[in-house]
Amino acid sequence: MAAGHLTTGREGGGPGRAYPGRADPGRSGPLRALPSRAAPSAPVDTGPAWAADRTVAVALTVHVERHDTEVHDEAEFDAHVATLEQLADLAEQYGVVLNLELSSPFVEAVDQWDSTFIEDMTARGHAVSQHSGDRSIDGLTGEARIAELTRQREAIEAHGVDVTYVSGGCSDDAGWVEDAIAAGFDAVTGTTEFCLASLDDATLPDGMDWVRDCPNAAVCHDPLHIQLERLLHPWTTSSTSTWLVDDPAGGLVVVPGSEADGLAAMSMTGDADLESSLTQWTALLDGAVAAAVPGQVNAINVVVSVGPTPDWEVLEAMFAAASDRVVTGDIAWVSLADVVAVSVAEAPSQPADPAVVPTDTTSDLGGTMPGRPVGGTLPPVTTTV
Repeated sequence: MAAGHLTTGREGGGPGRAYPGRADPGRSGPLRALPSRAAPSAPVDTGPAWAADRTVAVALTVHVERHDTEVHDEAEFDAHVATLEQLADLAEQYGVVLNLELSSPFVEAVDQWDSTFIEDMTARGHAVSQHSGDRSIDGLTGEARIAELTRQREAIEAHGVDVTYVSGGCSDDAGWVEDAIAAGFDAVTGTTEFCLASLDDATLPDGMDWVRDCPNAAVCHDPLHIQLERLLHPWTTSSTSTWLVDDPAGGLVVVPGSEADGLAAMSMTGDADLESSLTQWTALLDGAVAAAVPGQVNAINVVVSVGPTPDWEVLEAMFAAASDRVVTGDIAWVSLADVVAVSVAEAPSQPADPAVVPTDTTSDLGGTMPGRPVGGTLPPVTTTV
């Protein structure tokens, strides 16, 4: 369990966790009714001050992407780990918590080479969770998807980590919300435009009909372009067909992503432009601070993929710019597991969030993200560091 993990009325995803309304998930026994989040019978500790005082919780997610040969090549695995350790060294200089979301092949390599990477990172105060947006659940639905998500979760939890959320668990097909709940997760992150295709016609935002024609997640990989009011506040759902609608009694928290241009660029090629990256990054932070609402979680989740070696100069400049805002109390670097825990605790007492209003309905069908071919798979397979 990462340092600082909150304890709430509903515990995270480790062995022995009790789930209302169903047997031990992914292990044995029949599934029963999907759980609803009931109001706690006693006051719940909602954790640190950022949970309610308008401080913006900033989560830096690190997608530890698949290097397909590292399970057979220890030198490649060691090089991958060395990059991640360098990232952790830099982050710690600025008080940044890394949320390391591990692809399934990376976890297999950890076990193959008897690595203590997971234990080492959590001991250093960073958080570890699951990245299933690595093609490992492509084409799976229903019981097969539940079984694979559960297998991936348990492989990480075998290292003493409590996995409460899954990244990249959404899809364009029916049932992904229900399957994530059944696999034992409290939350999903990494929602992209591709996932909007699973919504029913009444819930799909105006102007987004084009996602029905999206061939795969590599083409429609942008985060949700929605109003900041909704982007800042994780919401809850129990239904794939209406997952964009906030249901305070829902069984799954949705933590949307915010795009930092510099991180997105270095995730593709390893390089980013310093001036434009800083301009957009500070605007993102300051916009979130200005829009924060007291009495609720206010969070942004930004992602860098490793993948390519990050642009260290740009990354350090972004950390330094954020530090100024940490000092003033405007933002705080946080564990995503803590954001999830607080969101679970506050949901029953929160009114439903307003309807989503898209801020950009431009079709992605004519192009793709830099470095990804149209019609390609997600993420690109990387074999060198």
